[in-house]
Amino acid sequence: YSLMYDLTYIENKNVDKHKWNALVSSSNHSLIFHNYDYLNAFCVWDAIILDNYSGAIALPRIKKVGYLKLYQPSFIQKSNWIGATLTPALIAQLWILIQSKFDYVHFNSNILFGNMSAPRINLTLPITTLEKNQSNYSKSLRKNILKADSLVLIKDLNRVEETADFYKKAYGHLNMQLDSEDYTRLIRLVNKRPEMFLNCIVLSHGQTVATLLFAKYNKRLHYILGAPNEEGRRLNALSFGINAVISTYQNQNYILDFEGSMIPSVKEYYMSFGSFDEPFYETNWCTPWLKLLIKTYKRLKRS
Repeated sequence: YSLMYDLTYIENKNVDKHKWNALVSSSNHSLIFHNYDYLNAFCVWDAIILDNYSGAIALPRIKKVGYLKLYQPSFIQKSNWIGATLTPALIAQLWILIQSKFDYVHFNSNILFGNMSAPRINLTLPITTLEKNQSNYSKSLRKNILKADSLVLIKDLNRVEETADFYKKAYGHLNMQLDSEDYTRLIRLVNKRPEMFLNCIVLSHGQTVATLLFAKYNKRLHYILGAPNEEGRRLNALSFGINAVISTYQNQNYILDFEGSMIPSVKEYYMSFGSFDEPFYETNWCTPWLKLLIKTYKRLKRS
């Protein structure tokens, strides 16, 4: 019984940075989430490598008490396979290897692992010209942006802490999975690799009313954090900011990746810009013994 594909599970310390970067930069489908420094900023990750780096997937891992979990870290939306084309046989073999290493799997990728995976919404917007993009905006969005004529947008990477604070104040309570360490890591990375980010501050009469942070990579702008304050909400400052970014990156073949949301109101808001769904897959799996353990634990907690 010979394996069709030469797949190797490689621990983080043995990943060849040079070969990894070469694969990432040669793939048309690579995302910021494949970038070696970006991954290292937010998690410990191993990789499954095909042949001599002709294909690969990064696997963020976290050690829990008694088991190893493959998970999706904060600010890393998905772990896509890149390089060689995925075939059913390759997917089957990848899954066998993942199952042999992890007891718990809860991660996002571009791979459909049978009934372990379910599609998730991911909204993206190809930036053409401002005029063309605006013709696909919803009526109310167009009106709100026209009304926001007192606003000014500045780009300033030195103010990324302000962006994080704004987000924490506005949405921190809704995103409890983001802890202060996550924000610290993000700020540290922006300072270390400024060329990979775009930080926008929206001002009204000199006062900050909204902040937006995008990760910038391979002709994609990933919307990482964005938030208004009370005044910014009233002035539709976020819509103004996103529209200004579209204006800045028009005619350059960029894609604005809103990263989608399963929250209906957020999804509707992103859709109002004329975005499309470019779904990915969320994979959930757990070894039988761990499933039983979790069930028992939940039952004990309730009693």
